[in-house]
Amino acid sequence: MFDKNPDTDATVPSRDGRRRRTPEDERIALRCNRRELQLLDTFVVNGEFSSRSELMREALREFLRARTESAVANPPAPGATGPLEVPVRLRPDEAETFRAYGEHLANGQALSDVLAQLVRRGALELKVAELVAAARASLREAAEERARLQALQTSGRDLERQGVVGR
Repeated sequence: MFDKNPDTDATVPSRDGRRRRTPEDERIALRCNRRELQLLDTFVVNGEFSSRSELMREALREFLRARTESAVANPPAPGATGPLEVPVRLRPDEAETFRAYGEHLANGQALSDVLAQLVRRGALELKVAELVAAARASLREAAEERARLQALQTSGRDLERQGVVGR
């Protein structure tokens, strides 16, 4: 599919009679906002890529590879060992719920690891959204308790300064 080498002299006439390159030699231009360019530059500055162009070519290759792999369902080879990567499509709200589950209830695990564990354990039946809501509620309660404790400490210091209570 992509293994055809481009011809070095490959040009085709255009409508206006000038010769232009064939699709194998064409370039593309990307329009990025300032923040996206800054993020790209961090990869270049860190030495992961030598240029923005190299980074974008690698990103395009990875995107095409991922799309090709997800489009072609290859069954695992007989006797294959180890985990099998399976593409999963989630709505943004579902992904956020599972990320929060990983952060609050699964010791900061990555989304892919959380999903794998949930599938393995059958925890989807545990209503993950309810578990995340409970975890968020407990975090809010803990923050409120810390605020109350801080208020009591401040009140105690004020009473000591006024001489009402002594240590």
